[in-house]
Amino acid sequence: MDKRELTQILYDPRSAMKGLINAWADVPLLLMLEVDWNRGPLVLIGLNDQLMWPLLPPGSLLQLDAKVRTIATGSWPEFERPIYLIEYRGRFYCCHAQRRGDTLRLISHLESPSRPAIAVAFKDARVRGQVRPIFRPLATRGSAAGRPSSRRRFS
Repeated sequence: MDKRELTQILYDPRSAMKGLINAWADVPLLLMLEVDWNRGPLVLIGLNDQLMWPLLPPGSLLQLDAKVRTIATGSWPEFERPIYLIEYRGRFYCCHAQRRGDTLRLISHLESPSRPAIAVAFKDARVRGQVRPIFRPLATRGSAAGRPSSRRRFS
């Protein structure tokens, strides 16, 4: 890729590369030295994704453990509950999960403005693995990680 091609990509507002670079601009590069790259790939929570807010605000950087693909059963304290990356109908969901028979519930954080749970057919969903946070952006006024404008919960 030459300089002209790179410039076109970076100035195109529809470019996925521009969005990725903007999202990663807040991640301290020295943090990348501490990442165990053999453990699994990185996952970036979308800038409009409020499912795990405020625990994992938009723009959070996570590491995927693809070896953990089974939904754990039991009850946990709020900050110890496993968080999964689940693919369903071409979308990825970073959420808590609960399986009951043929149904998988994608569960948002208790304080999230997103719907509390989405029930999907387990056979149509793919559990990509369990995620662990690496970097959480600061929730500042006007940032994607800040308090959502709507605190209303959907039913």
